Amino acid sequence: MGITIPAAPDYLNDCNCSLCVTRGGLWGYFSPADVTISGETHGYIRADLKQAALSTHWCAHCGSTTHWTALDPAYDRMGVNMRLFDPAAYARVEIRPIDGRSWEG
Repeated sequence: MGITIPAAPDYLNDCNCSLCVTRGGLWGYFSPADVTISGETHGYIRADLKQAALSTHWCAHCGSTTHWTALDPAYDRMGVNMRLFDPAAYARVEIRPIDGRSWEG
């Protein structure tokens, strides 16, 4: 499993929603056209939302959360789990805490 990104993201989101906390996501955002993912992943779409917006993926071999993709193909953004990279790669990037646990969308 491998992920290639073009550069460090402008910022990272550290969300506290139940999905992000349990899957260990620290999200950097990119256009899907700029990210290369090699290897097998499995996807999960939340069934507890009225209308799910994304599919969360994890490595088929080690179980690590790798990325998420938008279900709407017009949405030109995906999240990459930066915890898969050496922390030095994003040491100078702003980390924004996100209160996803209170989100009602």
